[in-house]
Amino acid sequence: MLETAEGQTHVQELTNRNDHPQIDVYFRAAGIPHPERMKWQAKPYCVAFVAWVFIQCKVPLPKGTLTSVAAYNRMTNWRLKPGQTPLPADVVTYTIWSHGELVKRWPPDPRIRIFIANGGNTTAGNGRQGVYANIPRPKSIVRHIIRFIPET
Repeated sequence: MLETAEGQTHVQELTNRNDHPQIDVYFRAAGIPHPERMKWQAKPYCVAFVAWVFIQCKVPLPKGTLTSVAAYNRMTNWRLKPGQTPLPADVVTYTIWSHGELVKRWPPDPRIRIFIANGGNTTAGNGRQGVYANIPRPKSIVRHIIRFIPET
């Protein structure tokens, strides 16, 4: 799964207006039939990218359109319970902005305050929006962690 996500790091927006052609592919996979008709301001694609990754890897997802962070925040049945350690490919949403990404690495040691994510529609600390891997994020801003792949 993470290899599929990281294989999209070539997706870099030309003008920071959600304008790479692959972004429409993410939206179509996540349930939007004509994303090319949407205004760029209405196309935050972070979780459409996440849904696309799961779909490419044939992971079953809940029914519905999976293009808004709010939809992921409402997925109470898939949220990690307190005390569960996030695993690679779990989905994180954040408290300080409406955004979602995939966990790449979550250090279980509580003294380590950051985790590593892969995501789309982010700058990952530079000025160009796109898909990035190995993004350091503070654990303290995570709102929900959602798991679609059952532990084995």
